[in-house]
Amino acid sequence: MENQNHKFQEQKVLETELASLKKGAKVYKQQQNSNVFFQTKAEEVMKECKNTMEGLIKEYKSLEKPECENDTENDDADTEPIPEAGS
Repeated sequence: MENQNHKFQEQKVLETELASLKKGAKVYKQQQNSNVFFQTKAEEVMKECKNTMEGLIKEYKSLEKPECENDTENDDADTEPIPEAGS
C-alpha cells in the first residue's frame, strides 16, 4: 500500500511539472532498462501520465475494496483517503 502511495505521488509531481512547462519545451523520455533518453512531445508524456494515474487509482480502489468487506467493525481505523486524479 505504501508503494502505491509513493507511485501515486510520483505521478502527481510528474503531472504538475509537465503542466508547468512552456509550450514547445523539450521533453525527454528514458528508454526502459537503459540510460538512453529520446526527445518526445510533452502531450504524449502527459497522456501516459494520466493513464498511469487512472490505473493506479483503479488498483488502489481494488485493494481497498477487499479490506472494507472483511473489516466491517473498524471502518475508519486504518484507512487512508483514496487519492483523486488531478488534485
